[in-house]
Amino acid sequence: MFGSDQLPKIAPLFIHPLVLNMHVKTISAVAVFAAALSGTLALADHSPAMQEITIQAFPLASQIGGSPRTNPLHSPDSAELLKRIPGANNNTNGVITGIAQYRGMYGDRVSVKLDQAPTLSGGPNAMDAPLAYAPAGLLQELTVYRGITPVSEAQESIGGHMVAQFNRGDFSAETAFEVSGFASGQFTDNGNQSRADTQVVFANNQHKLSWLSSHNEGDNIDSGDNKTVAGSQHQRDRFDLAYAWKSDATELTLFAGQLDISNSGTPALAMDIVTVESDLAGMTLNSQLDKARINLSLATADVTHSMNNFSLRTAPAMEMGYRTNLATADNLSWSLNAQLPLAFGELKIGTDGNLSSHDSTISNPTNAMFQLLNFNGTERDIIGLFAELNGDIGDWGYQAGIRQNRTTLETGEVASSGMMGMMGSAANMLAMQFNQADRKLDYSSTDLVLKLNRSLDSETALTIDLGIKNRAPSYQETFLWLPLPITAGLADGRSYTGNLALNNETATEISIGLSKKTEGFSIYPQIFYRQIDDYIQGVASMDMTANMVSNMMSGADALRYENTDAEIYGADANWNYRINHNWSADGVVSYVRGKRTDITDDLYRIAPANGRFSLRYQPDQGTLELMLESVIYARQKHVAGYNNEAQSSGFGIVNMGANWSPTENIKLRSGVKNLFDRFYSTHLSGRNRAGDSDIAIGEAIPGLGRAFYLSMAINF
Repeated sequence: MFGSDQLPKIAPLFIHPLVLNMHVKTISAVAVFAAALSGTLALADHSPAMQEITIQAFPLASQIGGSPRTNPLHSPDSAELLKRIPGANNNTNGVITGIAQYRGMYGDRVSVKLDQAPTLSGGPNAMDAPLAYAPAGLLQELTVYRGITPVSEAQESIGGHMVAQFNRGDFSAETAFEVSGFASGQFTDNGNQSRADTQVVFANNQHKLSWLSSHNEGDNIDSGDNKTVAGSQHQRDRFDLAYAWKSDATELTLFAGQLDISNSGTPALAMDIVTVESDLAGMTLNSQLDKARINLSLATADVTHSMNNFSLRTAPAMEMGYRTNLATADNLSWSLNAQLPLAFGELKIGTDGNLSSHDSTISNPTNAMFQLLNFNGTERDIIGLFAELNGDIGDWGYQAGIRQNRTTLETGEVASSGMMGMMGSAANMLAMQFNQADRKLDYSSTDLVLKLNRSLDSETALTIDLGIKNRAPSYQETFLWLPLPITAGLADGRSYTGNLALNNETATEISIGLSKKTEGFSIYPQIFYRQIDDYIQGVASMDMTANMVSNMMSGADALRYENTDAEIYGADANWNYRINHNWSADGVVSYVRGKRTDITDDLYRIAPANGRFSLRYQPDQGTLELMLESVIYARQKHVAGYNNEAQSSGFGIVNMGANWSPTENIKLRSGVKNLFDRFYSTHLSGRNRAGDSDIAIGEAIPGLGRAFYLSMAINF
């Protein structure tokens, strides 16, 4: 098979592209199986101006080849890219607030890193979802680890792991400094959506200074049949400045950035974004010391997030219903590991941590007396140690890893004021009970992962992943003392209360993958089964005081976070077929089923079976590319009864795209999404809570209607 000295040399293996000009690489079976230990699936952008997005598969086949493909991305939300990865999807609460979902798990259960650092959401309802910090126009690569995540890659990855990396350009090959970069713009008629992205890189063979900027904005979108979706406007600016230095043995990168979101709707939630102001900074260091390799990353983030329920939607009929929420958060994270060669493989050992704090205060701008101190000095700190061994036993390559985490949660006293009558008395009672409780929680967990791979023949490879993964409760699940719809983006419209007695979630999982690659056809299916003990979700609250408050606020009893049991299983695959020199086809299919096992019920907001099929044509001259795409979703009848989740209908839409490169440095693309203007709603879209809309309150928020887009990019 392979030795540890081969691992750093593994080149990416590209299965098929998703937007533009994928440069396919053919690599040996040895390289593929070595890369299998990484077990990743990625969307990569190798052409900065036009977001060359490719799927990059490490464990699934050898000698993957093919011609360039096209598949334009019209959305400013990087989370939309997940729909093109087997098993992945995104929960949509707003145009730029997609929450990553992978094989039935989402939110805090899915680990998301930005430039190797854990992402921080400032708001308790994930309005600034992790991938909102990485606009699609600046994205270099979005890597999704297919199967079970290695223990060295993430602290808590019970539901999967992904990494978003900015496109900061490359070092040049010469000692003299060179200037390069790109400028690109795109306009979509539906919602008057526009974006502008720039990159400027000043570099030689040892130093690199890069500047990135992105501006996205849009009005309310129209769904099929010209129905306006109120609260779907957005405005976002993202800036990034980085310096990098490298020598023969070492590479250092320092970066600082800022994210500004303003006046952006989240119609599936109780409030909309007024502002999100985030400052981010960090560094990465990779150095070869004799035979050992040292990898270090350090990052910090600071977020100030304000939201309300009256600026971008119909204001409450009475002033007593006006609400604002000011939330702040910050974190400090690090990771340090060493890769050590051994006679029989390679050992990676390391430590990592993420120390975060959160505050949130709800007020009424028309009543200075009203205030809910919702989260006060809330801290969630996690520190981990891990070891991972890569090697070979006979015809099998393996990776065996162990991780030990300690998670602590702590919060200050809470309070309420300005609430009248019985509601005020009930809220004060709940605050007093919470303040008298032990609010310092401590969790320990052990993760175990074993990944195996081998070649069955010259065209076929097999991978088997086994793992036990854990997740400690979130600060919302533990410290939400008053019944409120604050659920880290769950967006089911119900009010929840936290639980100070929650246990870790523990998942036992198996994933089996097979790859088949012939001269003109390749396919990469996986099947998986995951049993989750102490799965955390809402159950009917037995607290009469909490239920009284919840009914007065929302008309329904509260749900309380509790440990339950669940299982999630399914299958997914991607494939590619080269018809002839000019024509090719590819696709992705995904199926996942999630249900409670302690009672008869299904899990909430699980993606239904879906597929994406593309037919592509490229003339011999190679400057023009055409694409016809069909997207099909089945109905979802397996819905959660505990929160009255509604079933959803199946649908299908057709997209078209064209890409043209009149010169080497200029690229144009155009296309139409939802060609036949189909009115549809995805099951992962939330329910509307905003007025002044053609979409009724409580109705599923529909997808984008017919939309024409045109973009231009200039490389220099």
